[in-house]
Amino acid sequence: MGDQSSVSFYTIKDLPSFSPVDGITMQAIMGEKMMANWVWLEPNTEMPEHDHPHEQVGAVLQGELELTTPDGPEVVKPGQAYVVPGSVRHKGVAGPEGCLVLDIFSPPREEYAELARSAG
Repeated sequence: MGDQSSVSFYTIKDLPSFSPVDGITMQAIMGEKMMANWVWLEPNTEMPEHDHPHEQVGAVLQGELELTTPDGPEVVKPGQAYVVPGSVRHKGVAGPEGCLVLDIFSPPREEYAELARSAG
């Protein structure tokens, strides 16, 4: 995405959109060692249970997300955040108004990077 020897700037609304799951739209920017991913989930949409080796830090910007981990479900609201260590199974379900989440992955998730490159 960006030249790794200079600072890159982006306008989120102008980033290419991709949809890995019906009802979920993402836009991403990537550095060498991390990825920021804006994730819009339509009302009551589920990101199916999964795991990945990447560390994931997320913050809910709008709406609510029920994040289920081996410790059980937790409703995350605007102004709240979470950390999912690599290889921990988890799933998310948007609240009745949908939600917007900013997820940071380290290292970047290559499957999302490829979808973003294909969309752009």
